[in-house]
Amino acid sequence: MAARNWWIIFIVVLGLILVFLLFTNRPAPAASNGASIAISLKTVPTIRSITVSPSTTSFSNCTGGDSSLDTASTSTELGYPNGHCWDGNPGGSFPIKIKYSGPPGKVYVSGSNAVPATGSPQWSLCNPAAACTGPEGQPGANQYMVKNFGTGRNISTGLTGTLACDEEFGAQGCSATPGQSQTEGVELIGPESSGNTSPSWTITITWAAGPLGT
Repeated sequence: MAARNWWIIFIVVLGLILVFLLFTNRPAPAASNGASIAISLKTVPTIRSITVSPSTTSFSNCTGGDSSLDTASTSTELGYPNGHCWDGNPGGSFPIKIKYSGPPGKVYVSGSNAVPATGSPQWSLCNPAAACTGPEGQPGANQYMVKNFGTGRNISTGLTGTLACDEEFGAQGCSATPGQSQTEGVELIGPESSGNTSPSWTITITWAAGPLGT
């Protein structure tokens, strides 16, 4: 009787071992052949920016000055007093391209001091915000004025050293739409006299973008 019980126990244990081995050694299910899709997405632009081309240019078509003092302008050189030079002309030449990118906004513009190649003093900007001290409202000693102009618009009253609405940018003043571009030119009126005899000067004009609410 005892031997029979041992056989029963042995058979039960063997069965449990076989069941364990059966379930622990089952092969993993084969991976299915899945498929996917890539979906592209575009978002509205959030950054406003300005590009200006060309990045450098030169004034020409200079007039004015005083031939009796041997300081009359030449075609490419500014004379004294109060010579005028142009980059383009309001009659139909607008060599500077300003392009706006981003959501609707505004275009601003500012000037800078005229910086000589060597030494000092510089020429400071004069304009409605910083009065010119020369005769008849012209730039005085070590002063100059720079104005921008666009297609179909009057020449501006003069750039200042801080960013201001570029009224020459388009028919809607300085308001700009995505991808809008405008061509402009620049007029320079030189000083009554200069305390610096440098023959080479650099003027920087900066355009910038801003939101409509400013």
